[in-house]
Amino acid sequence: MSEKIAYNLKEIGKVSKQIINLLFDTRLILLRGDLGTGKTTLIKSILNEMGLKENITSPTFSIVNEYELNKESIYHFDLYRIKDKKELDILGFDEYLDSGQKCFIEWPEVAIERIFCSYVDIYIESKSIEEREITIKTID
Repeated sequence: MSEKIAYNLKEIGKVSKQIINLLFDTRLILLRGDLGTGKTTLIKSILNEMGLKENITSPTFSIVNEYELNKESIYHFDLYRIKDKKELDILGFDEYLDSGQKCFIEWPEVAIERIFCSYVDIYIESKSIEEREITIKTID
C-alpha cells in the first residue's frame, strides 16, 4: 500500500489521525526526509493524538526517548548522529526492536538492514514553508 497526503502544517492534527488509523497493527514506523521537513513535529503530533500528554522532545542528542502510554512503552529514535552500525549495538537497538513496543525511527537508513519485520515508511517532503507532502508505504 502507498498513499500520498499533502497538508498545511496547521492541519497536522488531522493528518496525524489519518496516520494513526494506518498504524493499528504496526509497531515500527520509519520517518525519512530532509533536515527540517518536520519528522519530529509529525511524531509529536501523532503521539499527542494517541493521548500522550507529556512533553515530547527530539532525541537528537539522547538518540532515543522513551514515553509511556496506557502502560506500554513508545520509543522515539533519532539516528541522525549514528554513523557506524556498531553504535547501534552499543545502543541496544535490536533489543528495542524486539521489545514488541511501538518504535518511531527518524533517519533510519543506517539501521535498515536490521529491520526484519513489517513497518510503515513515511517520507516527508517540504513543498513550502507551511506545506508538506508525505508518502506512506506499508512494507511487509
